[in-house]
Amino acid sequence: MNEPRKRLPRSATTLNIALQGGGTHGAFTWGVLDRLLEDEHIHIGRITGTSAGALNGAALATGMARGGRAGARQHLASLWEQVAQAGALMTFFSLPLRKPGMGVWDDAMPLLSPWQTNPMGMAPLRHILHTVVDEAVLRDADAATPLFVNALNVRTGAPRVFGPADITIEALLASACAPLSYQAVQVDGEAYWDGSYAANPCLWPLYEGQLDTDILLVELTPLQRAEVPLSAKNILNRINEVASVNGLVAELRALDAINRHAAGADIRMHVLSLPDQAAGVLATEASIKRTVGRVVFEMLRQEGRRACEDWLGAHARHLGHRASVDVATRYLAPFEPFAQGVPALATQG
Repeated sequence: MNEPRKRLPRSATTLNIALQGGGTHGAFTWGVLDRLLEDEHIHIGRITGTSAGALNGAALATGMARGGRAGARQHLASLWEQVAQAGALMTFFSLPLRKPGMGVWDDAMPLLSPWQTNPMGMAPLRHILHTVVDEAVLRDADAATPLFVNALNVRTGAPRVFGPADITIEALLASACAPLSYQAVQVDGEAYWDGSYAANPCLWPLYEGQLDTDILLVELTPLQRAEVPLSAKNILNRINEVASVNGLVAELRALDAINRHAAGADIRMHVLSLPDQAAGVLATEASIKRTVGRVVFEMLRQEGRRACEDWLGAHARHLGHRASVDVATRYLAPFEPFAQGVPALATQG
């Protein structure tokens, strides 16, 4: 009788992490990271994040430096617990305006400036970050988990990536500064908005100088939606999503070109996508990303943990060897204009 084959232990693999922004949807990312940190065979290397992804990355990097994997999980939990506490009162008062058919506040948002409606600005979030983030840790050039976050310069329209040399709590706030919710954040004398309008997130910091590497993208933004938005809030939401998706596609197009043309390049992409999960249809409804509370946070965290558990079971053994997502098919081909029936320009003779 044949004895059952013993499973060989996996060697530790470095996995660089790309974290999308998406408001409350970032709690899904919390769940993914929480589960990844339980796997001793995965070493989290560089992190790049936008908006909520930047906050998750900062909490993880700080916690990892202070207390290893357990510290990282504690800092992530503390971040979301404090956000739930800070947002509880505001959510309570806005609930009547969020009931079906009475989305007054959401529909009014495009007409109102945060300079009129939010005099506190990002002060509550700034306070939270001071309790869960250590700027000195993030600015350590020798940090084991270097963090990169991006924001959009309001005046020039140019993106800026903040790395270990210049990252601060203000940079994190700039990356998460939704233009219709908060006043622009000042960094080095310039005003910045949410980085997802430029790239969600930037990928190049994860492979610069190391073209043989694995990257896991935690995706929160739907690539497509079946319905055409009709309400003001859903129209604005879809405009934001389109900017995010096109920024990501541009990043992946550059990555694909490097894989095809740079000698020795093998940048292996992996994706964990909230819209692809069972709860994705409910969770990606436009108002959910602005709903703050323990119940929705916990629902998304558990969904993230389940998705990560399934992904590890299917793909962890392939890390270091091959990608688990076909970038060209999923991201590039659907966004090529010639694939949509647009004729090619005539070649001059």
